[in-house]
Amino acid sequence: MKHLTVTVLIIILLLITYAVTFCTPKQKYFLMTATAYYPGVESCGEWADGYTYTGDVAGYGSIAIDPKANILKLGQKVYVEGYGHGVCNDIGSAIKGWKIDVCFNTLEEAKEWGVKLVKVYIMEVN
Repeated sequence: MKHLTVTVLIIILLLITYAVTFCTPKQKYFLMTATAYYPGVESCGEWADGYTYTGDVAGYGSIAIDPKANILKLGQKVYVEGYGHGVCNDIGSAIKGWKIDVCFNTLEEAKEWGVKLVKVYIMEVN
């Protein structure tokens, strides 16, 4: 009876280990520096036409990335900690490497954001 109990406990521990190792979803994320912008001339200067690099209307949910860094890709859907869901649909001359720029609808909101170290979760892989 004692061997049966030990065997059952070992089987249960193996099943738990398997479940934790192979059945727990592992969401990929990157730690990145996030600044903020507003699609007006105050943030975008001469490129302030109200549209992102990919042609989408610029506003909340638009995220500027460095496509040359091969960290995030244009068109990729992400979730930014403290900001929410967005689409990587913009670029910026100051956005290099492990940096993103999240868009707000007002200049005041963008200024309030400041600079933050955030987790950026990939929601869709392109």
